Amino acid sequence: MSFLIFKNFIFSIYLGILISTFSVFAVLGETSNKSLTEIFKPHWPYEAFWAIPLIDQIKPRLALKTASDGRIVGRSRCVEIDNLEQRRLYNKLAKMNNEQLHRVACKAMKLAIREIDYLPIFEKLDPDEEILLKFNFSKGIVSSSKSIYVPVQPPKEEINEDSE
Repeated sequence: MSFLIFKNFIFSIYLGILISTFSVFAVLGETSNKSLTEIFKPHWPYEAFWAIPLIDQIKPRLALKTASDGRIVGRSRCVEIDNLEQRRLYNKLAKMNNEQLHRVACKAMKLAIREIDYLPIFEKLDPDEEILLKFNFSKGIVSSSKSIYVPVQPPKEEINEDSE
């Protein structure tokens, strides 16, 4: 009789460990399989931009660095705005189509990324590489790619040679 009680006790402990292990893996699976769009939607007010007529013509990008475990490292930058600012160092009159719309979209993207601790991007980045997040404000979709940071080059001055 005591052997039967002991056997049932061991079996219940084994069953409890097995059930708790499956539930832990199920919870981890639910949180790790989220797409970028699902992670950003609660923090990104893309629907507020639908009233803007030209919103479907821009696809702003946010560049950032991530650690190999997906944590966001350092600051983020809006690629189009950053490139414009770099061009303005060499040409004060440099322009960009829909500049103000890009600036407002950039603020919305940066506010959203501030609320997110990690991204499901597990890449080992070289020092000159960064993750580009592409935001589609008209559809509410976020996608990513890996890119190499290339600063804007100063324009080459033409050398005028006097030929006599």
